[in-house]
Amino acid sequence: MLMHCKSGADRTGLMSALYCLVKLGEPLSQAMRQLSPRYGHFRLNNAGILDTFFESYLEDNQHRPMPLVEWIDKYYDPEALTRSFRTKGWIDRIVDQVLNRV
Repeated sequence: MLMHCKSGADRTGLMSALYCLVKLGEPLSQAMRQLSPRYGHFRLNNAGILDTFFESYLEDNQHRPMPLVEWIDKYYDPEALTRSFRTKGWIDRIVDQVLNRV
């Protein structure tokens, strides 16, 4: 699979984690390794919402085990996830400068 994003960290990491989880059947904890600083992903900035997405699924899945696609279809609420996610603006600026996202 070929995936592109501006810095090669967040969208690519998300799609790689989804591929590992859905197609390869890896456990979520292993799939989430695709979202790591090693690959240019930093959870303390706006991209951390991706970590929050997977953590939300993991939490719900402990109570009601189900495949990710079913969870997205039945329980995932993107607006609620966005409202619950908070970051510090200064971290976004630093990460954007380091990864040349400006």
